[in-house]
Amino acid sequence: MTRSIFSAAYIFRSLALMMISICLLGSVYIDVARAAVMPGGNNGWLVVASRPDANAAVSVARGYSNRFPQTTVFQSNNGWYAITIGWMNQAAGNTYKSQLISSGAIPHDSYFHNGERFQFVVWSATGVTGGGSQSLFAATRITDEPGGSGGAGQQSPQGYVTGLNPRGDNYLSLRTGPGGRYQEIARMGPNTRLTILGRSGSWLNVSLTNGRSGWAHSRYITSLPTSPPTVTPPIITPPQVSKRTISPPKLGVVGDLSRSGDTFLSLRAGAGTNFPEIARMLKGTEVQMLAQQGAWIEIELENGMRGWAHGTYLKAPEKKIEIVDVPIIGPKEDHVQENELENIVTNLPDGKRVALVFGNSAYEHAPILPNPKNDANDLTQTLERLGFTVIQGLDQSKSAMEGTIRSFVRNIQDADVALFFYAGHAMQMGGKNFLIPIDAKLEDATSVDFETIELGMVLNYMNAPGRLSIALLDACRDNPLSRRFSRTLGASRSSFVKRGLAAPVAGGGNILIGFATAPGEVALDGDEDNSPFTIALLKHIETPGLEIEIMLKRVKADVYAATQGSQSPWHNSALRREFYFLNKGQNDN
Repeated sequence: MTRSIFSAAYIFRSLALMMISICLLGSVYIDVARAAVMPGGNNGWLVVASRPDANAAVSVARGYSNRFPQTTVFQSNNGWYAITIGWMNQAAGNTYKSQLISSGAIPHDSYFHNGERFQFVVWSATGVTGGGSQSLFAATRITDEPGGSGGAGQQSPQGYVTGLNPRGDNYLSLRTGPGGRYQEIARMGPNTRLTILGRSGSWLNVSLTNGRSGWAHSRYITSLPTSPPTVTPPIITPPQVSKRTISPPKLGVVGDLSRSGDTFLSLRAGAGTNFPEIARMLKGTEVQMLAQQGAWIEIELENGMRGWAHGTYLKAPEKKIEIVDVPIIGPKEDHVQENELENIVTNLPDGKRVALVFGNSAYEHAPILPNPKNDANDLTQTLERLGFTVIQGLDQSKSAMEGTIRSFVRNIQDADVALFFYAGHAMQMGGKNFLIPIDAKLEDATSVDFETIELGMVLNYMNAPGRLSIALLDACRDNPLSRRFSRTLGASRSSFVKRGLAAPVAGGGNILIGFATAPGEVALDGDEDNSPFTIALLKHIETPGLEIEIMLKRVKADVYAATQGSQSPWHNSALRREFYFLNKGQNDN
């Protein structure tokens, strides 16, 4: 009898635990489902490709975005990145997909997906990113397939621009997203004809007769009656950026073109892709850089032809080493090489060394900085000779920089020495320092949180017991982005944004932090291929038997002399032991 009661109680308890587990599993399922980006119904995303790396996926997506303005990149829950050209009704969209495949516009293995795997948007040609939202679905719906809007068989409403002030700007801005903080991509004059694709609050997603799409404020758009008014073609020239002469002209060369998707760099008649192409330049073509307008560089070729090319794909030429035919007197050449190699290996200190080197030059919303990319490349080669495993990031966006930092953090877990070098734009706000990726705009108060990377976060990951850490920043240049950002905050908050960088506290870690100039001051980019700070650093860093703090004093003296006293590097050290990049050799005195 007792055993029966015990068995019944045991069964009852087991059933109760099973019910609780089912409830918990149900709640987890709901949370997962809620995280997916699904347009719902029988609608699906038209997926044309996928890549395991975010940068590679965005590069592919940019190639589709000219033809398909709804192109979007999603991070999937399997770790891959899916490239879609928008979403639509799957039943009606099969015909549309077949037409695109037969015309060669998309791959033959393209398919529809309901979005259950998709977690959030990492990049979109529409400018809308993040998780599933009304703005995202309105901006990414495919509207040019057979049958009208999204395959629903209904004609999208037509409209035109009206209500502008003829005494004011007298144009309506077309932007990449639903808000005044998004980038302006075109200007529409009075009575410009357009198609209304969707709405987000008081902003409308519209497309023009030339195929360009974006967002505009609904206050100045009126639905089209039966007889449309006279149409004025849209003004598609973006705001003009002043031209700055490069004096004297600098020698350049066409660099890596893998990010462009082409095997050539276009030479155009003006500073923009809307100007006609007049020539195509292959990798390695030497040019003279004459002037700069935004991200575009005016150049002259050896044959005298002049035009404009995008500065992202131009770089300083490799330094040429003159080889002089001098007779060798002494041991055989092979013996000398063996001794030199043995001496270098012997002089390297023991322990694992890992370095993270950033160089941001090609800013999309600020003038190009000529030297940071050169500084990063030259220092990378030097650190590799000094036994460092170098993780390098050149001209990286916010998401790309975050990925590079994560790789660095994984590699320093068992490192004896961790080094961080950054060249590019940075800013201080409220006593904290922020590194600025090349895609940052800094247009409103939220920009610092979402568009920059705080230096303190990187230093915290580096600082660990038993590890010696070094952080060197050549990032105190005069920064037009931070000046513009300060103006948007108003008088009460702009005082938090200061010149140069703030002095970070080294804290209790075994760490040294060095700046190209004193806190609160502005450093020079320099007229040579490297900045004054990096020139001095490269000069002294390979000196055998030179302790790092003594080395930095020599760097400070060189920079001070080279800049006629206008720039004086600074460092703060909490190192508890001496550090040498290269030990003193046996034959060195």
